Amino acid sequence: MSTAVIDPIKYEPTHCDQGRCLARKSCPVKAIWQEEPYAVPFLSAGRCNGCSKCLAACPIKAIYLDGIRGQTRYG
Repeated sequence: MSTAVIDPIKYEPTHCDQGRCLARKSCPVKAIWQEEPYAVPFLSAGRCNGCSKCLAACPIKAIYLDGIRGQTRYG
């Protein structure tokens, strides 16, 4: 099963709505959260169901799926 991963190097909070991660709003299982605006968001691999909605929602493509056998896919 694939799990979403946030790339902290690619993440740039100024591209998000007032520093809030846009992908967190798209996650149906609330696996993404942010402690405060402009902070790097966290992602709970245990909660992530691999639906990839966050990939489509991230305007800067800072989230990718870490799949089976080491394959990765950016949004």
